[in-house]
Amino acid sequence: MRLFKNRGDIYIPATKLKSDLEQKILFAVLAFILAFTAVFVLIVGIKYDFSAKNFFKPKTMNSVEYNETKNLPAVKGKNNFLFILKNEDTSEIYMCSLIQVDLDTLSYKVCSLKGETEIENNKLTDIYKKGNAGNILNAVSTFFGIEIDYFIDQSVKQYADMFDYFGEINYVVNEEIKYKDNSYYGFNIKIGSGDQRIDGNTAAKIIRYYMINEKYDTVNEFFCTALSQQINPENYKIKEKQFSRLIDHSITNITIRDFNEGTDELTVLCDETTGVNVYGIKPVYEGNFVIASSVDDIRGYFVK
Repeated sequence: MRLFKNRGDIYIPATKLKSDLEQKILFAVLAFILAFTAVFVLIVGIKYDFSAKNFFKPKTMNSVEYNETKNLPAVKGKNNFLFILKNEDTSEIYMCSLIQVDLDTLSYKVCSLKGETEIENNKLTDIYKKGNAGNILNAVSTFFGIEIDYFIDQSVKQYADMFDYFGEINYVVNEEIKYKDNSYYGFNIKIGSGDQRIDGNTAAKIIRYYMINEKYDTVNEFFCTALSQQINPENYKIKEKQFSRLIDHSITNITIRDFNEGTDELTVLCDETTGVNVYGIKPVYEGNFVIASSVDDIRGYFVK
């Protein structure tokens, strides 16, 4: 019996057997069509992304990937600093370090000298007592044949306080340190080997301990580690406050004008994307005199 009059009409068979056979054929054809349709939609959907998110997205909305690139200031040049660590009461020099901030190669260079270093038969400690930091700056500058732009003169306590303001650092101690000095201006230090968290008080003791044991290269390494970690984005955010603390906690010839003119340099050095190299030059002594070849090596590092 025909239900419709057009091509493709469905027939209802007269017998049950014929009905079952045709019904199975129809279901098989239907299943094939559904399976083919599902596979087709899946393939097209993977290729063209027919997700609900894309379907309902406004036509005016475009997906744009932003690759943010920081435009840091262009900086160049070299600045030499002289850092003096002293006993506040006796003016004895524990350490006198040359530090260069090289903006041409983006690097820090450090050379640490002991207070007993003799220049023209005068120890740095004695030179300091006669004319303070300015006298040492002139003597060291002339001796090594280099230009020193700025000096920072701090007592042990001032250095420890300033260190804490800048923040503790991570430092790897190569071997366990145990030292006890019971003299009036002595100090005690006990610190294990391996990774250590260093605060200002410990930093000052580490420097004094290494200088007493003439480990000048280790002092250089410690200074480079501190510079690399403490000149950072967090301190840059409060740079005016940190500079004010530096003025309060040291004797220095760095002025507010110098600070303001160096903003671009600080921006680059403090940025988290800037990779600053570090170098240390170890002085070679004969007694309290730096030998001639070592003087030449140091000059090579700090000449502008």
